[in-house]
Amino acid sequence: MIYSMTGFGSARAEAPNLSVLLELKSVNHRHIDVHIKMPSEYQNFENIIKQRISGAFKRGRLDGFVRIEYKRENIKLDVNHQLIGAYVDMISGLKTAYPISGELTLEMITRLPGLVTVSTSDLSAEEVDLIGRKLGEATDIAIEQLKQMRITEGQSLMADIDGRVAKIDGYLQTILAHAKDFVEHYRQQLIARVTELAPQLVADSGHRLETEALLYAERSDIAEETTRLRSHLDQFAGLKKLQDEAGKRMDFILQEMNREVTTILSKTSGLNELGAGIGQSAIEIKVEIEKLREQVQNIE
Repeated sequence: MIYSMTGFGSARAEAPNLSVLLELKSVNHRHIDVHIKMPSEYQNFENIIKQRISGAFKRGRLDGFVRIEYKRENIKLDVNHQLIGAYVDMISGLKTAYPISGELTLEMITRLPGLVTVSTSDLSAEEVDLIGRKLGEATDIAIEQLKQMRITEGQSLMADIDGRVAKIDGYLQTILAHAKDFVEHYRQQLIARVTELAPQLVADSGHRLETEALLYAERSDIAEETTRLRSHLDQFAGLKKLQDEAGKRMDFILQEMNREVTTILSKTSGLNELGAGIGQSAIEIKVEIEKLREQVQNIE
């Protein structure tokens, strides 16, 4: 099954006097990258969330936003005296250097981030266990919601991808239809061109020119490239059955497909109608490959 790396999930877990809300969103990323934002006084619970998220997904940037409301009977506040002193020194220095008036008040101190925080150092073992369990419950539910959304998004991605793969298959069929007569067409075109530019050379060389033209034309044969392109296309279609990190494999195969199409274009450039027909189909394949590469960047 194909999973998108884009999604959202949220969940709330509650107990008497405690409410935990977790929102989880994800976007595409080469590897697993988890970031959690939560109240500073509960930072020691962050690993509970990170471990569950990292164990549930293989790729993607995942951002978790946590809100904890705990109505405790006894609340202890931690005061960062060193940071308050630094603020006081800074304000004194500014007042000395510039015409600034006013005083640092207690109200201002309580509003500055990091100066006064709610302490969790005095939480009992039972309280720590309760908060940890509720965070775990909320995380599991949010993860499940996110997974379901990534599945739905993945199905939409595959619908678009399947359509583009079908287009590439159609263009490849056009190339194969033209390629049947490619070598003979190229040989005749080479001889005609040499005859036009150097008729005496043709008269003198005779059979040798025919042989050389055939050998040169065979070097420009695109049978190997079209065969490999067909193989890559079949492999790509089969990857949607994978359970693990299909996106990386899809991107690699698309790079290989693009390489084959580039070779086809280089071998058929400069020819008349036959080459132009092959070249136009090859260009359309390259366009679809680029669109596919954009899409697979969102696949886990």
